[in-house]
Amino acid sequence: MVAHPGTTVGTHGLRPLGLPKHVTVEVDDLGLPRAVLRGDHPVAVAVLEEVWRVAEAWWRDESLARTYVRMLLADDRLLTLFHDDTAPPGDGWYEQRY
Repeated sequence: MVAHPGTTVGTHGLRPLGLPKHVTVEVDDLGLPRAVLRGDHPVAVAVLEEVWRVAEAWWRDESLARTYVRMLLADDRLLTLFHDDTAPPGDGWYEQRY
């Protein structure tokens, strides 16, 4: 049996899945992740595998501008993060699970 998730059901009886989770990131001089805080300690980025940018509805007040980074951490974990490009480089980082 599946346990109740403890979240509120929306107006159509649906719950959002895979919402981004805020993470603390140490960035390099280019604003790209150098380390990601996991628990109480930072884990270094071993390899930046891919970097891409998404900019949607830039002509609207509610536009979206994100830089996505897929990386391999020093502890052999693959991770995809995105940066909300309206925030300063060291802030506005989120983990995106698929």
